Parts: sequence; C-alpha cells; structure tokens
Amino acid sequence: MNSALLPWAGVTRVETPQRTTTRTDGSQPSSPSDRIVSIDVIRGIAIAGILLINIDYFLEQAGQTGNPSESDTVIWQVVDDVALGKFHFVFAFLFGVGIYIFLTRLRAKGLSTWVYIRRMIILVAAGLLNSVLGGIDVLMSYGVLALLLLPLTLLPRWIFAVFGIAAAVIPDVMQLLTDLNAVDFHLPSIVLPLLSFARTIGHMTLGFWLAGHGLFSRSTRIPVVSIFVLSLIGSVPVWIWTTAAGARTSDAHDIAFRTALVPGFMYVAGLILLLRTRPGWKSLSFLRFYGRMAFSNYLGQTVLCVVILPLFTAHGYISAPAGLGIWAAIIVGQCVFSMLWLRYFRYGPLEWIWRCGTYMKFAPLRA
Repeated sequence: MNSALLPWAGVTRVETPQRTTTRTDGSQPSSPSDRIVSIDVIRGIAIAGILLINIDYFLEQAGQTGNPSESDTVIWQVVDDVALGKFHFVFAFLFGVGIYIFLTRLRAKGLSTWVYIRRMIILVAAGLLNSVLGGIDVLMSYGVLALLLLPLTLLPRWIFAVFGIAAAVIPDVMQLLTDLNAVDFHLPSIVLPLLSFARTIGHMTLGFWLAGHGLFSRSTRIPVVSIFVLSLIGSVPVWIWTTAAGARTSDAHDIAFRTALVPGFMYVAGLILLLRTRPGWKSLSFLRFYGRMAFSNYLGQTVLCVVILPLFTAHGYISAPAGLGIWAAIIVGQCVFSMLWLRYFRYGPLEWIWRCGTYMKFAPLRA
C-alpha cells in the first residue's frame, strides 16, 4: 500500500520547524524540533482530565462502600460538569491531529501506510491489555477507528469535513433526545455502541481536518479566538442545563456527556490561545513532558489505581475531597517521573516499544 494518501495534505500549515536534514529511516530518533509542543501540553491536560473523570470509577472498583454525603454529591457533579466527556473529546481530537501529522510525515519520508496500520494494531493490543488490567479503555477503540479513518482521508476535503461534523454531532443529539424522553421512540441497544464509535471518529476527523488547516500555527487562518468565544457562550447554557437537572442524576450525566463537544472546543481553543502568551506558557509548559509520555501515563494510571486504591478503600469510605487529593497526587507523581525519565531518554517506555514495533526497527532510546 502506498503512502500517497491525504490528497489535500500538501497545503498544510501545521507549525513544524524546518530541519537541515531529511531522514527516510523512521526508526531514527525524532528531533525535538519535530514536535509541536503545544499539542504535548494539551494532551497532558487531557490525560489528567481523563483520570479526573475515572477516579470515582476506580474507587468503586477498589471496593468503595458507603453513601456519599450531600457535599460529595455536589463535588462529583462539578467534576462531571467540568470534565465528563470534555477531555475524552480533547483526547480524541488530538488523536486525529496526531494521525494527520504522522501520515503527512510518512508521505514526506516515502514510507508505506502499512507502517501506520501496524502502529494502530499495536495500539489495539495495548488497549486490550489495559482492559484486562481493569481500566476504562479507549485505546482499543481508538486503534480500530484510526484504521477506519485511513480510507476516509481520500475523500475531498469538504466532504471529509461534513462527515466529521455530522459524526460528531448527530449521535449525541439522537441519544440525548431518547435518554431525556424528548421523542417517543428508543434506539435499539445494538445501535448504541455504533453511535459511540461514530461520535469518536467524528472527533478524530475534526482534529485531522483542522490540523490540515494549521490550527496549531500562529499564522493560521482559523479564527481560534472566535471559536473560543462562541464555544464559551455555548457552554454557559449547557452548564446551566446540567445543574438544573440535579446533582448526580442520570439526566445530568447524559446532558454533561452528550453536550461535551461545545466545552471541549472551548478547552482546545482556550489552551491554544493561553499557550501563546508568556504567562500561560510559563505556567503550563512543564506538562509537555507528561503529554509526550501520554501512552505510558495512560496505562500507568490504570496500574496505579488498581494497585494503590484498594489500600485506601480498605480503611473506609473515601470522600470526594480525598479522592481528588489521590488524583492530584497521581498526576503530580507522573509529571515528576515523566520529567526525570525524558531527561535521560528520548521516549517514554511504552512510546519506545510502540515506535520500535511501528517501524520494525530498533530505535535508540538514550538521550
């Protein structure tokens, strides 16, 4: 299979610094200048946000017993309002951005798209391992959907964009209407997983499409400020609607999850703008190490929660503030580990294995 996909990829305005040499051997280490650091930072925030969503689930899996207090219920509802679905959108969106960058560089190097296919098969296997460990996994479905996205990149640009918007919006609207009994019919249970897959591939498609227009470049023609303002304005009624549905009710959960696209876009656009300022960069740039090791840290979260949380729940009920404290401790610990690891090595441990498997060649690990 030839890598001459992305018929409209040649007009990319993704901010990628020029290099003095061109490597055709994908096993060679990447230059630090190859990375778009703002993507690493936002990916790190997304990984932290996903654990914020999942920490309550991990506590239940660890044997959490007892009824939450009224204050705990309110706190967990605020977490849902802020994070539920939003960071999964950001993560899937950035995954689409990463697919665009990876395929574009494959094309530039003259490498086959079988390299990409092999990369996603490895991701599916890693997701299966994460599920076996007891985590809430997205990697397996991401790998499968990324393979389905590959032939879609052959579509004309406007059709590709329309598909992404439709796939991202229609499933949530359909499911929200049925969940809130706004329509007389209910979707067959067999359709629900298909809707979930459709919305995720829609999020990936939007990331892929906007990356092709240079979303992360300072010279982009994409109106990032307008996207941020409009999505912020749209997020306010969404949060009011969620609050009115009642703390930790099924309706509040559905509304928070099914409307996540709007605040999710606000997060992406807002972080891009914030990282273009000196104060924003200084305060958030340390997360680039966490984001560079997203694969290792994502699976590491599962391992840490499965091993550590039963030690806490064995002593009684873990309140919401204590659960958020555990979440913060895990994130800080992983950030420190990531910074120390990348001081001596080019890639995270799982990222290195993934790279070697992708190119079927040994990649130098030491920095």
